[in-house]
Amino acid sequence: MIAFWLIIAAMMLTALACVVPPLLCAPLARRGTTHAALAGLLIALVPASALTLYMRIGDPAALAIQTAARASTGEHADTPASMEAAVSLLAARLRRSPDDAQGWAMLARSYMVLDRPGDATQAYRRAVALSPRDANLLADYADAIASANGGELDDATLKVIDASLALDADQPKALALAASAALDRRDYARAIGFWERLGKVPDLAPQIAQQAQKNIDATRAIIASGNEASIEVRVRLSPELAKRVRPTDTVFVYALADDGSRMPLAVQRLSANQLPATVYLDDSMSMTPTRRLSDFARISIDARVSASGQARPTPGDLTGSSGPVSTKGAGVVEVTIGDIVR
Repeated sequence: MIAFWLIIAAMMLTALACVVPPLLCAPLARRGTTHAALAGLLIALVPASALTLYMRIGDPAALAIQTAARASTGEHADTPASMEAAVSLLAARLRRSPDDAQGWAMLARSYMVLDRPGDATQAYRRAVALSPRDANLLADYADAIASANGGELDDATLKVIDASLALDADQPKALALAASAALDRRDYARAIGFWERLGKVPDLAPQIAQQAQKNIDATRAIIASGNEASIEVRVRLSPELAKRVRPTDTVFVYALADDGSRMPLAVQRLSANQLPATVYLDDSMSMTPTRRLSDFARISIDARVSASGQARPTPGDLTGSSGPVSTKGAGVVEVTIGDIVR
């Protein structure tokens, strides 16, 4: 049984080594759902096999795969026919032992290497049912669903991505998929936010961190080339109030017009455990087309910690404000949450 797993793992590593480098630089234009205006501007740190295969090197199975590759001495183990045969054998074993979560995950990854995302999705579904709190597994599952859908990130896929990030806010593949989904919705600020979080993941492969930064730069260029307003905000919590905040508390960061209205022009929502954080507010977040950031010369940026998660301020919430700032050339707006709502 151990030898069988070693052969499977060695073949997967060989296949990954052959395809990963060129796929990392695949243009975003290959995705049929991408807006034509973005083609050639952004590089693919997106779902489908490019990110799937590249990031899979760093997942929890990587050590076993690499060890297996060194240990295996079988000849011609990387041929398509032998891979198909070994994967078929693994599938047969799982039919006799259907409660093997690790086995279903390995089968799913094998199907992805063989470019069979539909079969991979079904195998991941079985693995997730057995290990529902595995953030890495959920991210792989979301990636497989997107690959099977031709790169389309539908609502069902987004729920799986959210579930992965809820378990591990630094899960790299889930962050990349979330950024791609935001980009597809033209929510440039949110896409940048996810890419920035991705770039800060501990022990991230340098190539991925560099690509995330390239995507950030390109997206900022898109924003700058249009008439949309975008504000970069750095939010931090005053050390004096840190003990009053739970990691799960909700943080609202929002822009207010200088006309006295309390209706936000743009809002970002995050968790207290993400502070300090950099967020972006832009016209795409407007609640009404007649009130956008770009419609006002001066605004203020407020941030509020809400234990209840409610948008309406309540006594005991923690708050902070930037004071009046310009929507043009404001640079980075600093906001410190240091007051208590009475």
